[in-house]
Amino acid sequence: MGNILDAIEGLEDVRFIKPADPKQIENAQEVLGVTFAEDYKEYLGKYGVISAKGLELTGIAAVDRLNVVKVTQQERKMNKIMPTDMYVIENTAVDGIVALQNAEGKIYTITMDGKLEFFSTSLADYVNKAKL
Repeated sequence: MGNILDAIEGLEDVRFIKPADPKQIENAQEVLGVTFAEDYKEYLGKYGVISAKGLELTGIAAVDRLNVVKVTQQERKMNKIMPTDMYVIENTAVDGIVALQNAEGKIYTITMDGKLEFFSTSLADYVNKAKL
């Protein structure tokens, strides 16, 4: 499974904006009606949002295209089959594939036609796979 902070520190060219505070994280969960996985909350509290070589995770940010609330709301409008108990961690910009996470921390991918597939057991595992 691994630690999300260690996984991020191992990325090339990591850029982040600023850490999210607990109130911002709580508000984002409330607006979306979800519970963020513990590793996602840990990531938000350390970085807020990141961009690195080959990876651009959503988070708490003023930039709409990286804001987990805005991106998840947009995806829910576009893809009516998207599970409402999940949130977008990354829009891969490849063939309409979006990566989602649930409260347990499991990562899935979904396509515009609603095909949901298990991808990884944790955010750290997802980030480590992005390094490959």
